[in-house]
Amino acid sequence: MTKKILILGTNAGQADLIRHMKDLGWFVIGCSPVAGESGQAFCDVVEAVNIVDLDALEEVAKRHAVDLVYSISSDVAMRSVVALSERLGLPHFYDSAFIDLLDNKAAFRAFLHENKLSPVPFIQIAAADEASEWAHFPCIVKPTDGQGQRGVVRVDRPEDIEVAVNNALGFSHSKQAIVEGFLEGVEISCNVLVCGGKTRLKVLSERLVHGPHALGVPVGHLVPTENVSPANQRAALELVDGVIAAMGARDGVLYFQMIVTPEGPRIIEIAPRLDGCHMWRLIKATTGADLIEMAVNCLTGAADVPTLPNAAEGTLQEGIHELMFQQVPPDTAFEPSIFPAPEDASYHEYRYEAGETVRAVNGTLEVIGYYVRKRA
Repeated sequence: MTKKILILGTNAGQADLIRHMKDLGWFVIGCSPVAGESGQAFCDVVEAVNIVDLDALEEVAKRHAVDLVYSISSDVAMRSVVALSERLGLPHFYDSAFIDLLDNKAAFRAFLHENKLSPVPFIQIAAADEASEWAHFPCIVKPTDGQGQRGVVRVDRPEDIEVAVNNALGFSHSKQAIVEGFLEGVEISCNVLVCGGKTRLKVLSERLVHGPHALGVPVGHLVPTENVSPANQRAALELVDGVIAAMGARDGVLYFQMIVTPEGPRIIEIAPRLDGCHMWRLIKATTGADLIEMAVNCLTGAADVPTLPNAAEGTLQEGIHELMFQQVPPDTAFEPSIFPAPEDASYHEYRYEAGETVRAVNGTLEVIGYYVRKRA
């Protein structure tokens, strides 16, 4: 009998998972209230249901008698994936309490402090006047429970913090903001899979970002890192190991975002999911490992999940591979001729058809395509 999966979200990030499950022969029900998202073309059925409406999602899941609920690249979706799977008794990574911890940036920062990992000064506030005693500048102000770069602002002067806090609160579901010390240095990420209580994959990458005009918005990623010393690579991997141990070596996918500061690597945040940047393609190009395949196999028990040595131990192919985004401001009409695919790209994909209007996601620079290639 054909197995069925309910995938929450049908955007470009989810399209990778949708296509993978279709290739495995699963019947895919995509769920999104947004019509025309790129992943919908690959679904067997699309349900126009809000992915935060658990009661409506439960009705859809029961009506289709699904065997699995999953999602990648979205914190909002993962919250519903776990909560719905708990309701239905379906396989899932983590639990809702753990998702709550990672979703609340202030609670997670406190967790790190309690475990003496990645020390960074911070406060959690519900109003701008609660930051009147804050003395660490520059700093970052952001919603405690937002996703992506929405509401994230760097503040250099005390007189600017009120506007930043009010902006962050506007993007927070809980109406809470976090103010934390600004971390300066090279941005890195680490994609991790823990299965059977063992770390099966752990790959460091360098995260290239835009300047102040699009704070924190990625330009692309490099594997292996280019501007991080071997000592700091080892320190970053040791920090990742420390966090995994403190969390109890729970099975699942984790996406670490870090900064290599003069004092060593510091964690920005961790998400309980695959990243939203198609990093699995870059990892596959450099290690041969398919992170989506490994995650699905771990979740379903369909196949054994191999253990790959750490990227820092010399398992990567020679040379630097890059995943680079093609980006335009939102509300722009997409013109593919302006963004041709590089001739040496091993993979290239557009997210829009010619003439389509680019939707606002981060509101600054939106991805209309991306490619993976080995640097010459």
